[in-house]
Amino acid sequence: MKALEIVHLLYAIIGGSTNLALLTIILITKRSGLKSYAIITFNIACVDIVEIVLDAFIVPSNFGPEVCFRSHMVMLHLVFFSLFLIAYSFWYRYTVLVKEPPSGLVVQMFAVVMFIPNAISTLIFFFAKDDPEQSYSILHSIYPTMDVNSSSHRSFNFFDPFSAPTDFYAVIMPFVVYTSIVFMRKKAICSTNLRANFRSQALTFHAILPSTICIGVNFYFLQIMGVYSPIADSLIFAFLCIPAVFNPCLPLYFVAPYRMYVERNPWNCPGRILKAIGREQASTTITLSTSSNAR
Repeated sequence: MKALEIVHLLYAIIGGSTNLALLTIILITKRSGLKSYAIITFNIACVDIVEIVLDAFIVPSNFGPEVCFRSHMVMLHLVFFSLFLIAYSFWYRYTVLVKEPPSGLVVQMFAVVMFIPNAISTLIFFFAKDDPEQSYSILHSIYPTMDVNSSSHRSFNFFDPFSAPTDFYAVIMPFVVYTSIVFMRKKAICSTNLRANFRSQALTFHAILPSTICIGVNFYFLQIMGVYSPIADSLIFAFLCIPAVFNPCLPLYFVAPYRMYVERNPWNCPGRILKAIGREQASTTITLSTSSNAR
């Protein structure tokens, strides 16, 4: 088994288990007072777990190239939709600092509205008509040892009315959405109602994680520019899937009701780790506070 296949299998194991754990804890702690924010987190976890399942098709299977191709198209749609939802969560966290939080119904309706542009671009792309023979010849010239007859592939064509919207969308939108994430993080941290270092850490880590999607898109952009490399080709999906794997770890640690639920399970090894980290941070905070008072 190749190293890349092992990486994606680890993604499936780690991402699947952590997202399932987060979904379970959200349902168990639904009366924690985080109803509206929990809806956004629940949507992200649902999208991420489906994305991880579809990403497993990168490992050779008996489903055939066509099934793998369609699965990856849906997976890409979910990657970008998850990025939209992360940006939405930053907007929500800033909004609740300055005004009353929206109702759960309004929060869910906004999530549905954000789903529409991603779904439309994906549906349009299903009708893209790439020339298989031309694609095979290009692949064979770049990767002579590749078995193109058993590989899922596609080509980008900015002049194809069905392919161009998705190609432009994939190259441009992640950077636009990520810029909004960085902007909303800065506004939230600068807010007079958000001074706690622990909360600013949560926003910082949550903002850094989706940057890997932009890194993956950069590798895709290099291919469009004619820079071909098997390693760069493999790293596209390796970077795109990182947020889906590690996203659930952030609310499990930084969101108090979820963190407390994990800590209350003594049989849970991750819970013990979280509790130990929490005690260490509390000790550091007390020490810093004492030093400041002494001055």
